[in-house]
Amino acid sequence: GGGGSGGSLKKRSGPAKAASFSGSNVGSVKITRSSSKEKVPSGEPIKEKDKVYISPLHRALKECASMEFKDAEDPSLPVIRLMNVLFQLNCHWADLYEGVAGNPLAAHNEFVNNKLTAKAVRQLQDPFNVMTGSVPQWLKALVKTCPFLFPFECRQTLFYLSTFDRDRAISRLQKQQPDLATDDSSQTVSPRLDKKKRVVQRENLLEQADKILSDLAGGKALLEVSFEDEVGTGLGPTLEFYALVSKEFQRADLKMWRGEPCPPLPSTQGFSGGGMQYVHSTVGLFPAPLGSSTEFRVVEEVCNRFRTLGKLIAKSLMDSRILDISLSEAFYKWMLHMEDTFTAQDLQHIDTVVARSFAQLAAVAVKKHALESDPLLSGKALAIGIESLTLEGGGSVEDLDLDFTLPGYPEIELKIGGKEIAVTVHNLDEYLKLVVDWTMVRGVARQMEAFREGFNAIFLINSLCGFYPSEMDALLCGANNQKWDNKELMEYSRPNHGYSHDSRAVQFLFDVLSTYNSTEQRQFIEFVTGSPRLPVGGFKALNPPLTIVCKSVDPPQNPDNFLPSVMTCVNYLKLPDYSSVDVMRKKLSVAIQEGRHSFHLS
Repeated sequence: GGGGSGGSLKKRSGPAKAASFSGSNVGSVKITRSSSKEKVPSGEPIKEKDKVYISPLHRALKECASMEFKDAEDPSLPVIRLMNVLFQLNCHWADLYEGVAGNPLAAHNEFVNNKLTAKAVRQLQDPFNVMTGSVPQWLKALVKTCPFLFPFECRQTLFYLSTFDRDRAISRLQKQQPDLATDDSSQTVSPRLDKKKRVVQRENLLEQADKILSDLAGGKALLEVSFEDEVGTGLGPTLEFYALVSKEFQRADLKMWRGEPCPPLPSTQGFSGGGMQYVHSTVGLFPAPLGSSTEFRVVEEVCNRFRTLGKLIAKSLMDSRILDISLSEAFYKWMLHMEDTFTAQDLQHIDTVVARSFAQLAAVAVKKHALESDPLLSGKALAIGIESLTLEGGGSVEDLDLDFTLPGYPEIELKIGGKEIAVTVHNLDEYLKLVVDWTMVRGVARQMEAFREGFNAIFLINSLCGFYPSEMDALLCGANNQKWDNKELMEYSRPNHGYSHDSRAVQFLFDVLSTYNSTEQRQFIEFVTGSPRLPVGGFKALNPPLTIVCKSVDPPQNPDNFLPSVMTCVNYLKLPDYSSVDVMRKKLSVAIQEGRHSFHLS
């Protein structure tokens, strides 16, 4: 039932030469689907008469033509439609050419309209608009139909200010504009967020998370978590709860994902993780396929896990919490109801080994199409030409000894009796289409439908229509792998209570942090905030900002003998005045390693 990793396009017992495939062009093979609105069948054979392919470009242009606005007489509508057409052509131009796979010709930010963005920002910074829920309809309509006109940060702000209840919107606005919260005016409105506090054990987190999220489904309460036998409460333990549950979902024994099992990252390995293997993929996680003959019990178990994951992701968005899970762009396409736009090019966002191997076979298929369309070739000459087609590295398609089973999952037949059907140059087109369909749609449809069902139990997933799949990781998981420098740290941190930016200890800290690699960055952020990731925007977006205060030591005691400590609920670092940068580096490392996964009084 789908826990294995992907592989090259070969039988597991087949010849090793298939593994030597290489290449980056994924070809022009597309998925055939009956309708984007219909539920995807789970394992039934595909009927030829149901095959109707709509290219991503055709689908996008059709949506452009059918765009509707409340004010149908608005003179700007033709220009808006034209901009949408140009944007879609920019993204999907490769659909016009067989055998071509290409990235957008121009970056998305080239389409951002600065004047519209400035007007939108003014509207979203107006407390009256937020408090009364009167964000202009034109702004919502444009973000829904033409999100490319606005930068990600603007759309993210609109999402949080208009999707949930008024108290959440006010709370978000006050974090963005701290002066509003400190205004002494009698007209100031304070958010009244209902909090649901839960105490969890560090063992069996997934089961506890499922129960908590199910209890909170449909409600507006803010989830606050603390850990059993630990005195820490508030934001820090809550963020760590989300990070740890995110990591639990990546366990290899759950059989949810494609990819290779590997040991956990040091910064997220909890007390219950000893010996546990986790799934990792360089392109992000994507569901492992389930075959049509997979046991019902196995299917239910896997779907229930995806249902819980949907609830977790929705709740994290609702409460503005950061997750620590790397999902593939193809997963986010499914999440945003864009599964009917998949093409073979999307394989690179699922399994790079399969994508490279697939590209070689797709190149043969393209050559075959060229021969078949040549009016000068017919009969025996055409047959000889097709039979002589070879792979880039030499050898024929038949030499690979492939059959109609899914690469990496020999138990999944692409069609009835697929294990007994050899792949040849004559049925190669059918094989490629089935590989794409089973990898991206048919094999994962049940899992992704369960995911969306769980998500919708918290709030409607259609609220995310203003974002692109490539932006979802930033929306859910914040910033990642950004290089820190002294200038950024100095600008967005706040020394206080004994320290200033000119203090020796603060300068030592910046010198240490600017040398951290990505793993050390994760460990430090998790130590200070409870989550291993910063929000989008890095330290600039951290709220409250990183505050560095002097940890006082009574004489004649030596500060070099003390460790730093933190208050995660307010991103507060208590730092002794160490004698050298080397001492600080060592003491900070000890504190990070010793203080992980526990919240106690320092």
